[in-house]
Amino acid sequence: GVGVSAYSIIEQGQIDQLLKASTADRRVIFEEAAGISKYKAHKKEALRKLDRTEQNLLRLADIVTEVQKQLRSLKLQAGKARNYIEYSQRLKELRVNYSLSEYHKIIRTRNDRQTSLSEWQDRFSTAAANVSRCDAAVGQLTSNVMETESQINRWDSTLISARSRIEQQLERIGFLKSRIDELIERKKAAAGQIQKLTAQTHQLSSEMGQCQNDMEDNRQRLEDKTYELEQSQAAISEINARCADLQVELEDEKSGIIDIVRRTAQLHNEIQSLSNYRNNLSGQKVRLSGKASQTENQLSGWLTEKAQYQARLEDIRSVLSELQNNLDSKRAEMDAIGDQRGRVVDEIATTKEQRSAVMSELNVLRDMEARRQGLSQSLKDILAGQNAGREYIEGIVADAVLAQTDYAQAVEAALEGCADALLINSTGAFLQDAALQETLDSRIRVLCMDKLTPFYDNTDLSGYSGILGRLVQYVRFDSRFAPLVWSLLGKTLLVNSLDTAMELSGPLGATYRFVTPEGQVFAAGHSLTVGSVGKTAGLISRKSRILQLEGELENLNQTIHHFEAVLEDTEHKNEHLSNLCKELRTSIYEANTEKVDGESQLRMLESNIKRLMDEQPVIADEIRMLEEEIQQSVQKAYHSQKKLDELEEINRQRNAHIESLQARFNEERRIQQNRNAELTEIRIQLGQIQEQQKSIRQRIAAIQSQLQHSRMAIESARTDALGCDDLVVQTERTILATESSVSELFAEKELAQKHSKELHQRAERLIDERKQNEIKLRQYRDEQSLVEESLHKLELELSQLQVKDEDLTQRVKEELQIDLASAYESFSDTDVDWEQVREEIADLRGKIERLGNVNVDAIEQQDELEKRYEFLATQVEDLNQSKTQLEQLIARINKESKEKFEVTFEQVRMNFQLLFRKLFGGGKADVILENPEDILESGIEIVARPPGKETRTISLLSGGEKTMTAIALLFAVFKSKPSPFCVLDEVDAALDEANNERFNLIVKEFQQQSQFIVITHSKRTMSIADVLYGITMQTQGVSKKISVQFEGNEEKEDTETAVA
Repeated sequence: GVGVSAYSIIEQGQIDQLLKASTADRRVIFEEAAGISKYKAHKKEALRKLDRTEQNLLRLADIVTEVQKQLRSLKLQAGKARNYIEYSQRLKELRVNYSLSEYHKIIRTRNDRQTSLSEWQDRFSTAAANVSRCDAAVGQLTSNVMETESQINRWDSTLISARSRIEQQLERIGFLKSRIDELIERKKAAAGQIQKLTAQTHQLSSEMGQCQNDMEDNRQRLEDKTYELEQSQAAISEINARCADLQVELEDEKSGIIDIVRRTAQLHNEIQSLSNYRNNLSGQKVRLSGKASQTENQLSGWLTEKAQYQARLEDIRSVLSELQNNLDSKRAEMDAIGDQRGRVVDEIATTKEQRSAVMSELNVLRDMEARRQGLSQSLKDILAGQNAGREYIEGIVADAVLAQTDYAQAVEAALEGCADALLINSTGAFLQDAALQETLDSRIRVLCMDKLTPFYDNTDLSGYSGILGRLVQYVRFDSRFAPLVWSLLGKTLLVNSLDTAMELSGPLGATYRFVTPEGQVFAAGHSLTVGSVGKTAGLISRKSRILQLEGELENLNQTIHHFEAVLEDTEHKNEHLSNLCKELRTSIYEANTEKVDGESQLRMLESNIKRLMDEQPVIADEIRMLEEEIQQSVQKAYHSQKKLDELEEINRQRNAHIESLQARFNEERRIQQNRNAELTEIRIQLGQIQEQQKSIRQRIAAIQSQLQHSRMAIESARTDALGCDDLVVQTERTILATESSVSELFAEKELAQKHSKELHQRAERLIDERKQNEIKLRQYRDEQSLVEESLHKLELELSQLQVKDEDLTQRVKEELQIDLASAYESFSDTDVDWEQVREEIADLRGKIERLGNVNVDAIEQQDELEKRYEFLATQVEDLNQSKTQLEQLIARINKESKEKFEVTFEQVRMNFQLLFRKLFGGGKADVILENPEDILESGIEIVARPPGKETRTISLLSGGEKTMTAIALLFAVFKSKPSPFCVLDEVDAALDEANNERFNLIVKEFQQQSQFIVITHSKRTMSIADVLYGITMQTQGVSKKISVQFEGNEEKEDTETAVA
């Protein structure tokens, strides 16, 4: 566009700005002449868009990566959700069909029972009438019999009383005599029992002391191992802290090296700049020695400078390579951390699924335990009311025993038939509880704990191979259940196989039972039990499995917490590496900038060297006072070199320190691994010691229980022995008194026999008549009972069917939200294998439980995320296409701009050389690209040597020479690309008459191409004008414009007046 910056408008005093401008600013005139300014603006905008596009691509790449990670996780969840929905829908469909089938069976059965009930009610009415009639006759006969029997009873009572008293007295005499013998034997037995129990007590006390000694030794070993474990854990914590500190210090040292490399590059730049400055000063000094000497020295200096730049570029490339390697290694570490994070996330998801499966199984087992599944309804009712004032109930055997998981099957087999036995602590209280026994609808087994005898068995089993121990050693129980458990399992041995059991049954006798870990039982020397256990199977193993699952659940929770901590540590490491990569990219950018600058300087030097070798200029001037400045630059270079050496020394020291830190870090890692191995071994040993301590405690509890029972038995025996003597004396006196009363009772007996015989004959006649009527009555009543029983069964069945109907309808409504009666209206009975349907329902429920926690929203979230991923992928593709188009556009702009600029530059160059010689009447001038390899960015140097001068730079030209040179360049541009007009504001002010004449000739030459508006005070310039305008102020405050137009020899004058 038109403006003061255009080459067609030259302001006052600005003609020589073309020469004073920098080499880069001169390009503006040439670009405008070539018509590529608009291309340059388009290229700048395209580069800006390209940069934004690349930034958007980077951001989109990060977003796409994150979306891909989220999508992988959601795909797993959505898959589970789809399976869950599919299983749930299929399960609901099967349950609805199955429920309708059951409802159909109930309806059909109820209708059949209603019809049968009506028939049986008619039969019951007929039977009831017969029974009433016959019952009245029997009643009359019964009253007669009862009157006769009343008399008989009075005399029989007298007879029986006499006989009874006689027999009682005789029995009492015999009983008292046997009582005396029994008391004597009892006294002897008590003495023997006291002696036996005293020996047993001494033996148990000895075993108790040995166990307590073992317990104390084991406790000391446990404390030692615990202390050793704590020490190892503290040492590992300290090692971990040292490793973390070393790693941080190592990363900091590496960052410090990057800073040193940056400072080293800066010092290289400073030294290079000083060297350049010194070379320039040396070049000016050498010029005083003559043209040839100066050229040779200048060429040598530039060659040296070129070598230094090349060395500097090599250093920068080396630094760039090192920085790039560091950046690649950090990126590799970030990728590895990203992979590790992905694995940890997968591990967390897998562990959570395992935890969900364990929790599902645990909840099922707990529910079974709470519902007492496996027990009869009677036992459930008794245990449900255990706390309702029945303190004598202790529960069942399965509640008192807790087996180790590995041996639960063996304990289950050994207690088969006893696991669901009811435990009571008071036999009398149980027998007196008639209300409890009346509620029983099935038989139950009861173990009376107050009737148990102390268990004693001193058989040494250590000498027999194949015995793993007494089975009681592998169960846990409360001390109050010790006699019960020892009574049930004390003589049950755990062996490794059935062959071992059969071999040991001979030497150990039939009193022992043998059980294998698989649940096979061999007893009594000939009884073998194999296969699955009975209906109460699972009562003991279920509790063991619950404890095992609780332990597994705790371990899974700890594993999840551990993985979450690892994930958090990974995030911190990733953030730290990201910051380091950011710093490395900044350093690489700075180094690349220095590299580009260095390469630019090197290209400029190569151009200068080439130009100097072509021109071989000789400059002679009078500047000799540069030695001091040279010396100062040398000192500065020396100090900079010294600092550079110091930095390189620091760099070497830091590298050595990094190697030392790395070695220490590797050593600490090795120590850490060794310590971890030692810690694992200590934990194993600690677990073994704890198991031994647990076994000893159980043994001590058993011995204490046996010892207490033995002492109580000794006290009881001593009390019996003391009371026996008194009882013998009292018994002998009672025998004498009884014998005297027997003779009186025999006379009373004879009189009662006579009267009783007569009354019995009369009663027999009445009874025979009543029996005949009773036979008939019994027949009628049997018939009535059968009918009534059938009626009762039918009513009970109808009631049960009604309850089943209501329960099924309510359950289906609550669980499936379906009105069963409404759905039954459209039901049609078909032939379906309902057993297979039940199996499929159970299988679907198992599948749903194994799925664990399900996020049903994951399906919708996956669809949304996939749409977002597709949208982002489309954006990435669009951005890549835009990037390609922008790159192609930039390449096309560069190509067209380069072609146009080359053509225009060559035209301006030729025109400049021609016009310069025309304006100066000789001499030499040229325009040179500083970097011919980069035409679009290279600066433009102007060389001008008027005739008779050997000036090296245009700054040495006089004012008139500079103006003429600028005019030559300006009109060279005009000639290459004419402008419709040109404004020249006093461009001829610095010209003498000769040069002004040449200027006028050039203007006249271009009058055919452009219209010139010239502002001047030179008469010679005014003489070539077609129209002349002048401004004058003849009256104060009033300006006048005078115009003169020259047409041949005629002159026309116009005057205009305007108020200023």
